[in-house]
Amino acid sequence: MGVASDGRSERHRGDSISRIITDATGRRYLLEDPVALTQAPGNIQLATKSKPWNNYWRMLGTVILAFILIWFGLSFVIAGLIYGVVELTALGAICSLIPLPFLILLHRPKLIHVRLATPDKSGKNHHPLPEGGSLKTPERTSFQRFVITDDSVLDLPPLTQVWGPFIAILVFGLMLSIPLLLSLVSGDEDLLGVVYLLSFIPVLLLSIAAFSIPVFAWWATSSKIIGLPTKRRDAEAWMIAGMASALPALIVNSFLFPLLLPSGLSDSTEMALTAAISAPIGEEIFKLLAVCLFLSSIRNPKKGFQVGFTVGLGFALIENLAYILGSAFGGAPSMTLTALMRGIGSIPAHGLWTGISGFGLGYYSKTTDADKRMKWVINRFSIKSVDFAENLGFDIDGDGDYSGFDEFRPTFEEMLAKDDEGSNWKLIDKKTGGEIDAPGVRTRDVGHSLVTSLDAAKLGTDAGFSILPAKNVMGCLGIAIGGHAFWNGTLVSVEKLGDLVGLGWGGVFLLNMAWVSILIIVLLILARSIFRGVRSLPAN
Repeated sequence: MGVASDGRSERHRGDSISRIITDATGRRYLLEDPVALTQAPGNIQLATKSKPWNNYWRMLGTVILAFILIWFGLSFVIAGLIYGVVELTALGAICSLIPLPFLILLHRPKLIHVRLATPDKSGKNHHPLPEGGSLKTPERTSFQRFVITDDSVLDLPPLTQVWGPFIAILVFGLMLSIPLLLSLVSGDEDLLGVVYLLSFIPVLLLSIAAFSIPVFAWWATSSKIIGLPTKRRDAEAWMIAGMASALPALIVNSFLFPLLLPSGLSDSTEMALTAAISAPIGEEIFKLLAVCLFLSSIRNPKKGFQVGFTVGLGFALIENLAYILGSAFGGAPSMTLTALMRGIGSIPAHGLWTGISGFGLGYYSKTTDADKRMKWVINRFSIKSVDFAENLGFDIDGDGDYSGFDEFRPTFEEMLAKDDEGSNWKLIDKKTGGEIDAPGVRTRDVGHSLVTSLDAAKLGTDAGFSILPAKNVMGCLGIAIGGHAFWNGTLVSVEKLGDLVGLGWGGVFLLNMAWVSILIIVLLILARSIFRGVRSLPAN
């Protein structure tokens, strides 16, 4: 007599047969099946070893691949299509495809298989494992298995470990500059050529660290000052979005804006107008759009500033690579000066302008619940996608049926009322094994003594001068564009002014350096004040 089967019972019978073993005497034993995967407990605490420089190497590889993809890949494709050069389009397509598998490999989602044995008098001492063998515990335990995503917190090194190498780069670059400058002063062109060639490889290698270390240093600095615990994969996604925003900005600056200019302008005038008008408007708008991609996680101005600052650093990272590599061909003096000016000027400026835009977006999210509304849209889309796929016969959730999404389906009101969950990941020191704080997040004992109004005023004075940006998106975007335009526009104007006055190459250079120094000092004071203001805001 035949028995109908849906296939699952047959597979289960086959699995059971495969777990039957026979010993030397011919006795047969049925091995116990491993416990099934379950959902992770909500109160579980996980820890990972602190390896802060792993983030640096991963982002260094990412930006180099992204640079190839954008500058030599997609931009070549666009240029080839515009100018009708098939060979350029083909070369761009090849350069676009090469980095993709490596980028996917670097940032593929990481799943962790957790096995949890909990003391339980009604449990067992042996627990079979799916790969074979078993886990033996000295006392009776209950056993659980579950798979979770790697949501470990962002782990960045202490500030001395990132700013120290940056200072060392500048010192080493200065040492390499001395022989080149001496040979230049001597007027011996043959000697100058030999010194340049001998120093070129060290300068090129040094430039790789020079473009990336200061960005990483500002990343660590901003994380420490803002003081919000952050998931590593979230922070890396923000920075990658900043890198990606460089592509549309490049298209506007290189292809679209020149079409709007009147014909007959000199190259220098066209470049000056691009720097003063196109770059501030296009770059700040596209960086803000990159921040908007993470609206579902931006619940307040403080979070918005953090996301915006990191997106700005991502943009600065890929832009810095182009500037530093270009300056490396000018020798050690050019590379060292560019690294210094961009390391303490342009890089934090990009972060600050986009951070201000993100601050305004955070206020919008806080006053309209835009983050929770976006989560609702994403959640509904995900549920509908699972329902649609299972109706087609694909068991997406792996529950053995095709009934669609079987988990909790929150209503819109429940989604609005839901608070963000904190991270259940901790960092442990790989040497001592003790728990350490995430960057900028300190665990302190809180006292209960009363503070008088006079003491409170003194504490407020000691906190230093602070500034908070505007409380709306367009106002903050206007500040970002205005600050960026003032920075670029005045730099171009000072150089033009020096030429008109007839200062000569040396005079124009000194005038530029003096004005850049003023801009950097003002920027750092402004950044410090805004950081103080943002840090004083509540985290929720």
